[in-house]
Amino acid sequence: MKRFKFLFILLPLALFISFLDKKVLTGFLSSNEIPDHYIFLGSLVIVICILIFAVLRFDKNVNS
Repeated sequence: MKRFKFLFILLPLALFISFLDKKVLTGFLSSNEIPDHYIFLGSLVIVICILIFAVLRFDKNVNS
């Protein structure tokens, strides 16, 4: 189980990127409305923060 810890981090990230890609391709940002761009940027910032937190926590557990 310890060998596959990276999959628990990368799998949700891949699913999020796939979901976001489908939204952008269907014209999510083509309307040029400001709230759409804030939703897009906000979701990216939140996911990156969660990913950094998960990696730091994983690294802390490995080193201790």
